[in-house]
Amino acid sequence: MQLLDIPFNDARRRYLVFHPWHMPDRLHLASTTTTQEFEQHASSRFYVSDDQTVLAKVVPDKFDKRHHPFQWFGRDYLEKRWLLQTDARKEFLSLRILRKAGLQTPTCHGWGVSLNPRNRNASLLLMEYLPTARPGGEYFDALDEAGKHRFLERFVGEVVQLAKAGFVHRDLHYNNLLVTASDDIVWIDAHVRTLPRNTDAKWQALSRSLTVNKLRGETYRRYAEQRLREQWSHTSQATS
Repeated sequence: MQLLDIPFNDARRRYLVFHPWHMPDRLHLASTTTTQEFEQHASSRFYVSDDQTVLAKVVPDKFDKRHHPFQWFGRDYLEKRWLLQTDARKEFLSLRILRKAGLQTPTCHGWGVSLNPRNRNASLLLMEYLPTARPGGEYFDALDEAGKHRFLERFVGEVVQLAKAGFVHRDLHYNNLLVTASDDIVWIDAHVRTLPRNTDAKWQALSRSLTVNKLRGETYRRYAEQRLREQWSHTSQATS
């Protein structure tokens, strides 16, 4: 655990950082054109360290304390700050689950919380920055039809791999992934939940995780579900 004063652009914010690992001697974070692209696909804010090694994901308070003081005090101040139930902590734990399941994730440099009620950005996740990797949605859109089907085959394979570990992703879409120059899939946004124990309920949870909007249309959702059914069936038979 480490208390850090971190400059963000021109503002300095203090965070209590848990599990700090391989942190730069001096951490200065700033917005870039790349982080602005990340923000187009998420409600979080992103910053990159000066040495281009650390990506910071900052999640603001859900409620405005001036307009919704009671909700802010209960949810954003007590629950997230003092009970440490921040998005960053949950995502840090989910990334560990993904990695334990054998999926590739960025290296985590720790997660932090700001106890200062004047700092709306209480949640901080610090992870490895991969500047040459492409957002999954951009990568998918640039593929031809055969390439999209090959990508979906790999994508579904990793969904099954996570399911074999007992979990399903709660927000399964391409922009929760990066694709490296060597075509490796890296999971960068991790929110998972435990699969139910019942076999039929497991399949329903996996099937519902594939949606039309997030997979770029019914054609791709249907193909992904078909491949998911086949791969999950093989897995179920092997473990029965």
